[in-house]
Amino acid sequence: MPLKWKFFRIVCILQLLITAFLASISLINLFQFWSFYYFFSAFAFSLVLSLAVLGINILNNNYPDTPITGTQKKGFNWLYLLNFLLLAYLFGLIFSELGALKNLKDLVRKSFFQLPIKFYFAVSINSIVLIFQLIILYGLYVLRRFLYQNIYNNKFEFETHKEI
Repeated sequence: MPLKWKFFRIVCILQLLITAFLASISLINLFQFWSFYYFFSAFAFSLVLSLAVLGINILNNNYPDTPITGTQKKGFNWLYLLNFLLLAYLFGLIFSELGALKNLKDLVRKSFFQLPIKFYFAVSINSIVLIFQLIILYGLYVLRRFLYQNIYNNKFEFETHKEI
């Protein structure tokens, strides 16, 4: 397996761990505060988590030359589309956290870089999730194209002629 697919697998595993943590925090907050925001956040992070699982699953079961067909293809298409739409939610989280940091900076009358590092945790984690999400979406697109190219370019034994 080439290095780029090993890197893709590592990104999927890291995304899986981070989003499982964020989804569980959202579920805990949902049961404590009963807010629609926490429900949507848990749902969104669960969808992001399931896309990472799908990426690992396709690498394990379909790489290098098994096509994505049937219910796997239908599930892939829907999950890919929903996660592409969730990019707006992830961008919104990052801009919301940056706005909160700006308000905190104005409140304590310190420079942006003089704030304690613990206030940057949420924006850092959400930025990492966004970057990993972009990598996974692109990687799944390339992986799916790669699988179909391998299938159509694959030559069977009877198609090759050996000269004696």
